[in-house]
Formats: sequence, C-alpha cells, structure tokens
Amino acid sequence: MLFNPPDPEELRSAFEPVAEAFNIYGNGPRFMQDVGLEGERVWSIDNLLIDMPEETKIIENTDWFVKRGLIESLCPSCTAMALYTLQTNAPAGGRGHRTSIRGGGPMTTLVLGPSLWETVWANVIVNDDAGSPATANDADRFPWMGPIRTSEGEEITTPKDAHPDQAYWGLPRRILINEPEEGVHGTCDLCGAETDQLTSSYQAKPYGMQYAGWIHPLSPYYSKGKAGSELLAQHPQPGGITYREWLGLVINDPGGNSFVARNVTQFEQHNRPGRVRDLFAPNGGKPRLWAFGYDMDNKKPRCYYQGTMPIISIDGEWKAEFEELAAGMVKAAEEMARNVQWCVKVALFDKPKDVKGDTSVISARLYQATEEDFYRLLDRAATTYSNEEVTEIRREWYKLLGDVADRLFDDYSQINEIDEIDAQRAVNARRLLRNPFSKSNKKIRGHLGIPDPGSRKKVRKK
Repeated sequence: MLFNPPDPEELRSAFEPVAEAFNIYGNGPRFMQDVGLEGERVWSIDNLLIDMPEETKIIENTDWFVKRGLIESLCPSCTAMALYTLQTNAPAGGRGHRTSIRGGGPMTTLVLGPSLWETVWANVIVNDDAGSPATANDADRFPWMGPIRTSEGEEITTPKDAHPDQAYWGLPRRILINEPEEGVHGTCDLCGAETDQLTSSYQAKPYGMQYAGWIHPLSPYYSKGKAGSELLAQHPQPGGITYREWLGLVINDPGGNSFVARNVTQFEQHNRPGRVRDLFAPNGGKPRLWAFGYDMDNKKPRCYYQGTMPIISIDGEWKAEFEELAAGMVKAAEEMARNVQWCVKVALFDKPKDVKGDTSVISARLYQATEEDFYRLLDRAATTYSNEEVTEIRREWYKLLGDVADRLFDDYSQINEIDEIDAQRAVNARRLLRNPFSKSNKKIRGHLGIPDPGSRKKVRKK
C-alpha cells in the first residue's frame, strides 16, 4: 500500500462501512457529539476553537491579542475539524470538563513522507489484535455511536472498556452542534468558503468520558510517580520544539524516563536500507519527524508549537552507545543553558536567588545557535562510529556549548556596559560561567563523559 496508493474509488469503497459515523449533522448519531443534549446551554461556535478568548477574558475586557468576534460562523468542514481538534486536545476547563485521552494539549509526533499518502501510511499502526474491521455502528471504536459512558458518576474509561482504536476518537467533551439555519448563505469565517450550511452555535454539558491508563500511538510518553509507575503523554513546553526534545521523540531516554511514540518505533523497525529509506530519505538524506501541539497552562493556550527534526539512528553493537551519546549531548546542553541563565543573574543582581522573571529566551537562543551542530555531530557519529570518533565528538560539543554560552553571557549580562553595571560582579560571574570546577560544569562534563581537568593546586599560606 505504501508504494502503490489506491485510487479515489478504492479509498471511497474502503471507507464506506464507517461513513455514517462521520455525519456532522442529521437525526441519528453525529460525529464526536452527544445527541442527548437538547435544551442545554448554548455557546457561540468560536468556543470550539482552543485559541479563541475564553469567556472570562471577554467579561474582563482583556482579550488584547486574540479578539472576540472574529469567528461567528463555520462551514461544515471547519466545524468538524474544530470539534475533532477540541476533543483530541481537550484542556482542563473547570469542574466536569474532562481532558483528552492524553491530557490537555498533548504532543503528537508523525513521520513525514514525501506526500500526504506516505505520511499517513507511515503512521498507521499495525495492530495484530485489532479484531474485526471497523463498522459505523462500532461504539467501542466510535463512542458516539452508542450509549456514551459519561463521568457524572465519576466513571472511568480504561483500555479494557473499549477498542484500542478509541485512542483516536476520544469523547471527553459532551457537545451537540446546532443545525445550520436553512436558507442562510454566507462565508466561513475560518477558511473563507462559500456555503449554505453555516454553523454559529452549539450546546454543551460537562462530564464527558473520563479516560485513564491509555497510551496513544502517536504521542511520546514519560514516566512519573513511584518507580515510574505512571506514564503521561509529553506536552509542548515554553520555548518551542527544538533538539532538546529529540531525546524522547526520536530515541528513548537511556535512563528510562521518556519513550518515543509507537508509530516512531514501528517506522524505525521498517526503516532499513532499501525502498522505504529511499522513499522517505532520498539522495542520502534522513527521514524527518514532525512534532506539534498546544502549550497549555490548564485551560489557557500559551502557544501552538511545531517543528521537524531528522530521525538519526544506528543499529548493531553501537546502538546503546550511540543513544547514550545523544542523551549526554542533550543533557549537557540543558545544563549549560541553566548555567548561563544563572551566571547572567549573578552578573546583574546582588541577590540572584531572589530574582524572578522569565529568562528562557537565553536557553532558547542557546538551542537555536547549536541545533545545526547537534544534528551534524550525531550524523557523524552514526556514520563513522568508533571510540576515538565519539571522544572527539564529545569534546567538540563541549567546546561549542561553551563558546555559545560565552556569547550569550556577553549579550545579556551587559558586561561591556561598564558604566551601567557593577563591573567586578560581572567579571566574577564571567569567571564562574567557565570555571571548570563549578558544580554546573562538572555536571556538563559528566553528561559527556569528559574527565575533569587536573585538581587545583593548593595555595600555601605564607
């Protein structure tokens, strides 16, 4: 199927058995909706969109950046996409407003192909115990096609209570889209399409399905709790998606704390020299991973991030050593980012521990400045792996991080503005940044497996 895509008629025939489960309007069951909500509170359609201003901001007149009233009606396609996006990413929304199967604003990772078909097919999970093919009335897969397991009585839905495919079709929110007004023709405020099926409102009620214990095939996870007893989906964080997320998105953390998505593992198992590699990485390139999702602060979206990164891997006897090298390089960069942020505070303030404020722009710039070299060095390691080569790569990465840290310190500490700052304090902070015996620099060398320099010579007191 990957190399011989079906024609449109074949695809249409294949989807026909489940077509009725995807009706957005009508008298029967509706796609990702609860048809038993007649008479509930009515909401304007823009509330389906996660990044539109919430009711509180409108009441307090604080919708400064994303204004109210921009989205008043949607076409059927945009309505369906907005509904699916909300159900799939459902953030915390107050009492009874359940989050998605993966929590609020999860990260999704997809292997990128040269076309839409290859991208989709590369991320289809091979599930030998999936049972019989899906049909439209299969409520275990499509929960809106039967009695919905609401959580009004705190009922939990675990993987034992449904088909594994429900991971893609979770129903944490109880929503009913109001039918388009007949005879009204207009333009969709989201995509600009002309239509006579404009939707302007929906009804909603709390206590949709409450999920627990699910592992979504398209999300990376990390362990939490006593002895890593709980697995939680990773979520985008402030600063965007950079190579600091490479560990856990492309390869598992050798320390056992983060795990790549199942689709990535499956692709790697099939991504061997031959037709698949040639298709996804022509001309000697590398397959790429696309990571994206909302950065949520409870129900408030701070940003939507997306980014791509190469899938670099190695097989055979060097696999464990390669993954350890990659993990060490990421962790060394994280420690160096913390180190330069701290030293900037030491340069600028008498009591740096008491200083609050967001200095994440410094770490973001460090990752941005070293990203190309990170992938270059990893690719070099994967291509010509040897103990001597890896030792050289570790040392080169250590030097690169130090050089970038120096430049960032100079930019943010104002060390060159002698008349504006405490010069002695800034100079001491500069020394601390590169002090080989500092706790932070020892950690950096530890992550990279670089031995400490010779011990300090004791100064004899006169």
